[in-house]
Amino acid sequence: MTIGLFDHLLTLVLVVLFPLYATRTYRTFMAKVQAGASDARVKEYRVTMAIQWALVAATLGVWSLAGRSAASLGLTIPAGSGTLLGLGLTVLALAFLLVQWRAIQRLEGASLDGLRRQLAGARDLLPATDREHATFRALCFTAGICEEVLYRGYLIAYLAVWLGPWPAMLAAAVVFGLAHSYQGRSGILKTGAVGLVMGALFLLTGSLIWPMILHVAVDLQGGAIGRRVIHQTPDPVPVA
Repeated sequence: MTIGLFDHLLTLVLVVLFPLYATRTYRTFMAKVQAGASDARVKEYRVTMAIQWALVAATLGVWSLAGRSAASLGLTIPAGSGTLLGLGLTVLALAFLLVQWRAIQRLEGASLDGLRRQLAGARDLLPATDREHATFRALCFTAGICEEVLYRGYLIAYLAVWLGPWPAMLAAAVVFGLAHSYQGRSGILKTGAVGLVMGALFLLTGSLIWPMILHVAVDLQGGAIGRRVIHQTPDPVPVA
């Protein structure tokens, strides 16, 4: 892949500017939530979706102007053993998430309280009301698609020019983790680990479709766990 000026600029946005912006706006968002602003989460989810889709549009524009194919970005499902591997690994991962979710649904008493304490740091970030959950689900699909295009498809291809595919995948996972530094050290480690898994799946199969499916599923489960464990109060019924 021949790297051009727009590639460098887009990478600067992904590696430096977007993480800085996310950290700054996250502090403002948290202050609004803790102050009791009823629409803070919905607005933040919507802004995040708009930014991610804009970045993907810019990425696709850069990719197209350079004459690169959709397949080289991972936006196809190649024929052959890679597809069977991707399908098999995706089904296994989804089965694991289902088993995990059913186990969480059965938690009671001290076990449920313990998990609630572990997730306390994410309380303000996760949706609480029905309206927030509806918007959060849209955010899950957005993140699952957009972040895979940006941090797996694009960034790995960019870094692979100098590092090779697998070292580039490792570096991209680090960048992905640091892009979530506003969530603290645990957030960096968790998202970095997700980046490693999704990146490996992408390189093994040659397609972003499988990482996209898993990414969406993981995020949707996170919202569902938040509702089950942290926020258990539905939207209040309006008084006539």
